[in-house]
Amino acid sequence: MTKREWTVGLIGPGAISAIHAAAIAGVEGLRLIAVAGGSAERAASLGSGLAHYATVADMLAQAKPDIVVIMTPSGDHYAPAMAALAAGCHVVVEKPLAVDDGEAARLLSAAKASGRVCATISQRRYEPAHQAIKGLLTSGALGTLRLIEADVHWWRSDAYYAEKPWRGSLVQGGGSLFNQGIHSLDLMLYFAGPVQSVAAMASTVGHAIEVEDLTAALLAFENKVQGVIVTSTATPPGAGAGLRLFTSTGFCALEQDQITQWSFEGIARPAVATSGGSGAANPLAIGIDGHLQQWSDIRDAIRDGREAAITFDDGAAAVRVINAIYRAASERRQVDLAELSEA
Repeated sequence: MTKREWTVGLIGPGAISAIHAAAIAGVEGLRLIAVAGGSAERAASLGSGLAHYATVADMLAQAKPDIVVIMTPSGDHYAPAMAALAAGCHVVVEKPLAVDDGEAARLLSAAKASGRVCATISQRRYEPAHQAIKGLLTSGALGTLRLIEADVHWWRSDAYYAEKPWRGSLVQGGGSLFNQGIHSLDLMLYFAGPVQSVAAMASTVGHAIEVEDLTAALLAFENKVQGVIVTSTATPPGAGAGLRLFTSTGFCALEQDQITQWSFEGIARPAVATSGGSGAANPLAIGIDGHLQQWSDIRDAIRDGREAAITFDDGAAAVRVINAIYRAASERRQVDLAELSEA
């Protein structure tokens, strides 16, 4: 008999956990049953009847969830993800997969060996505008992609960093590229494919933190596409994330999930719904539509015995590019991704 319900255990009930709890509750066949870490009060706020455990080991041993989703600070994803894989669970990791590229590579290797469904959260791929453009690029209707540009001109107050000091920590990946701009970078990889080399500048201009709050990078993709990404948490009041694609036949521009410009002769602008949500000034103003779709895909992947649409491969690729960008900025030179360790 085919299993019709899968239980979920959540590790690290921080701010984003409420969005995931709501998305899990909204997907038929998934049920959140346990929370590890944080306080019992925080666990209770995520749903009724949830068991709370002080440690990951206790949750895995006693609640025995089918799926584990990890939402600890970014630099602390590795250990609980490995523990969940060792326990035989399917594993979902909130972005980024890891901060250290070696840890990301080891997680990827362990995931492949496990035979479990393993996904990195990159919900912006599911926004209708991005889905429509990806389909048109894949079909060749928009010609050949030549240039892709992304900007994340966001704002985070000093109180944001003071509330949770890991957000300004180097080892926790608190920088504007790792913590905020990674979704835009992931979209660039989604549209343009693997990156070959990068050059970059990074600085801290608006906050007393040990990580960058302003980064500008040039990306050379393996398929000869060129890219530019700018990320910031020091540009008040914050604007919706921008994305622009230039091909051999025209161009388009997006702000957040809305297509604002469309210049492809003979190709109608996709008529797509928008969520209206943006994390430009408030990280929790993003809505849950993309999370609902990604969690639905994770459920379907487990049921159907296939990989998730967004895997640890995708998460590891973003981690490698970001680490290459930081190295390029620090060493003031172009960095080839082949220089980064694989394990």
